[in-house]
Amino acid sequence: MEATLSSRRHIRATAAALAATALVTAWIALALGGARTALWVDDASTPLAAALALWFCVRARSRHRGRMRLHWTLMSAATACWMLAEVIWALYALILVRAVPTPSWADLGYLSAIPLAAAALVVHPGARRQAAHTIRSVLDGFVVATSLLFLSWTLVLGPVSHGTDLSSIQGAVTVAYPFGDVVIVFFIIVAIRGMDGGRTSLWYLFAGLLAMALSDSLYSYLTEIGNYASSGAHVIDAGWVAAYLGIALSGWSAAGPPGPVRRQEQSRPPLASLVLPLAPVLIALFVTAIEIRTGHHLGSTTFVLAVALVALVLVRESLLLRELLGPALPGAREAMQR
Repeated sequence: MEATLSSRRHIRATAAALAATALVTAWIALALGGARTALWVDDASTPLAAALALWFCVRARSRHRGRMRLHWTLMSAATACWMLAEVIWALYALILVRAVPTPSWADLGYLSAIPLAAAALVVHPGARRQAAHTIRSVLDGFVVATSLLFLSWTLVLGPVSHGTDLSSIQGAVTVAYPFGDVVIVFFIIVAIRGMDGGRTSLWYLFAGLLAMALSDSLYSYLTEIGNYASSGAHVIDAGWVAAYLGIALSGWSAAGPPGPVRRQEQSRPPLASLVLPLAPVLIALFVTAIEIRTGHHLGSTTFVLAVALVALVLVRESLLLRELLGPALPGAREAMQR
């Protein structure tokens, strides 16, 4: 009964976050009330969502001890940086009524949050335990991160790098967002794999940070091609609302005691852990096929990332095969000796 009630609470909370994101998206897309009203909804909803995420992170911090408390302390600091950046952005667009410069003080807040969020995931008990005991879990994180970096470079960073002076501050800021997001996704994959229970909070956090990574990549691309202006409302800004609400749900669901963190002792890993890390690899292969089909040539950086991805997958599958056949090997040896 208690598990059913908890499940219903999570369903209602998730539905509320999705409904709020859909409302913001529709308001911006349809420009309800005019362009100025849509801009207010756009630039006011993001700091409000970030403030909600900060409140729930601080709340989760107060209910934990040890490394989980440190994890939520760092996540609170990261969310505070994001909220401050969103407030600065809103001040430029809504109060000063001027375009947000690049770089700006808002970028300082955004970029400061990335190492704090990464550090929060590094100290998470799941990440520490899993990284120490299971090489394949770390490889899974590398496979996912490399796939995302490959996609980001092929679709966003590569085109941006051709028209941007990466030695300039503006160029460095533009490229820093997607790279930082890939690092965060890597650590959260490792943390999720390290938890036998209590993964709900991490899945919410993963969804929020993934939404942020997608929004950051689109922002970098649209800014470079001149299709993004801070003086107007943009639908992709709803992605940051979804990201902050995902972080808020993570803190909300972590109000109780953390789930057990121990070594995986299953004779066979669950099917989801075998298949899910390969999903971004398949997407990367699909994008590569489209690029080649449409006449685009893979650059040297893309080629190196592709080779690295293939090598990681081969090593990962070799370890997986050994893991799956491990329990059967002693019996096979005994049969051969007979």
